[in-house]
Amino acid sequence: MSRPSVPQLEAFFWTAELGSVQRAAEVLNVTQPTLSLRLKQVEATVRSPLLERHGRGLRMTRHGQAYLARVKIVLDAYNSLLIRSEVPDIGGSMRIGMAEGFAVACMAAMVQDLQADFPQLRPEWVVATSAGLEQLLADGHLDLAILVDPLSLKGIRLSALGAQPNGWAAPAAFGEIKATPRNLAKLTVVATPPPTAMYRATLAWFAEDKVTPRQVCVCSSLNAALQLVAAGLGVGIFPEKVIEAFPVQPALQKLSPEPTLRDGHVYLADRLSADEWRTASLLRTIERTCDRLGYFEARTETGGPR
Repeated sequence: MSRPSVPQLEAFFWTAELGSVQRAAEVLNVTQPTLSLRLKQVEATVRSPLLERHGRGLRMTRHGQAYLARVKIVLDAYNSLLIRSEVPDIGGSMRIGMAEGFAVACMAAMVQDLQADFPQLRPEWVVATSAGLEQLLADGHLDLAILVDPLSLKGIRLSALGAQPNGWAAPAAFGEIKATPRNLAKLTVVATPPPTAMYRATLAWFAEDKVTPRQVCVCSSLNAALQLVAAGLGVGIFPEKVIEAFPVQPALQKLSPEPTLRDGHVYLADRLSADEWRTASLLRTIERTCDRLGYFEARTETGGPR
């Protein structure tokens, strides 16, 4: 069975859209005889006329209209593959936001890898909570952002990076703790303010057991919140990689909660109006950095992959 090629489908698409072989040939930068041949080859594969004369131009037949809808799907998928396989020469300044927990574990490696892949790029980094960064992105104050459990604001496009294992951190000085909602609710719980991912994850975990923590200490910085926990002032939920990266050990201990914590979900976000080709290229570098660091790999209490 004969199958149409991408150039043949493009010939039909542009002729159908423009109603003219001449104009379609100009768009595709080919001669009119070449384009006409491709149209004949397409019609030969479907064994039905797709175009017919109408005045000085062409119009689609009933078969052509149905075929065009399927051709659009194929060409959209093909162009998407091209976007994701080609690496543009990205340069100039770019405002990039990074969720603070992710930045603690990954920022140094991310800066290094982006510099190696795109030497002309000059990133301007903004480290904050995901909720704040997403709003800055939606308002046009950022070009790109790495977010955890985003709110899906209007006009934001999300590309999934991976699941971020979370853990309860407690001061090592507290000794052994049974990490159930009813037990931890008696302690001071440290969290970033609503509507951050950390705050939502914390309250959701307690809600599973219909429990409300007695006292919540809200801190706008995740890194500072971890310092509060290490100082013995409470307990809190943090990305496991952030707990492991804490510089003073054994100031912290990672608890084994019941019920278990849900993973956070990390995304690369841009605006719907942004250059998808550019974003896809940066996404590949960011994915490679995360793989190299094993950021999305969960660990057991003994330190091995689970």
